[in-house]
Amino acid sequence: MLRFLRTAAALLLLASCSREPRDPVRETLKRVVASAEARDAGAVAGYLSASFRDAEGGNKADAADLLRRTLAAYESISLSLSDEVIAKGPEAANATFKVRMSGKPRAVAGLEGFLPRMSTWRFELRLELEKGSWRITSAAWRRLEESL
Repeated sequence: MLRFLRTAAALLLLASCSREPRDPVRETLKRVVASAEARDAGAVAGYLSASFRDAEGGNKADAADLLRRTLAAYESISLSLSDEVIAKGPEAANATFKVRMSGKPRAVAGLEGFLPRMSTWRFELRLELEKGSWRITSAAWRRLEESL
């Protein structure tokens, strides 16, 4: 029995050592996606740096307003990331990826007729390590053509 326990402990130790360390930038992106799917604009905005700027010069407050309006327009939303490319240094990272969005627009004053149920977007983000946490410092996005 003791031999079995030693063998099991050794196997568990080997298994834990063989796991790749988690990429903190990728984990941050996963948490942002989870917050957006929960339609929690405040939590998503919490990942934006105070110095955030988008491609059109908007700041963190502008982005937070856009997030609130967009997420409030949907009853439910699902996001799927693909084609992720992350170039990470010790204190900064660039991430590009596609986001496939599907959702159910709210049935308010014909809003559901104007909002897409499905769309695909290309994002380019810069993240920087701020006080031990990765924050998005800049973002650019564009809608991609839908393939039929």
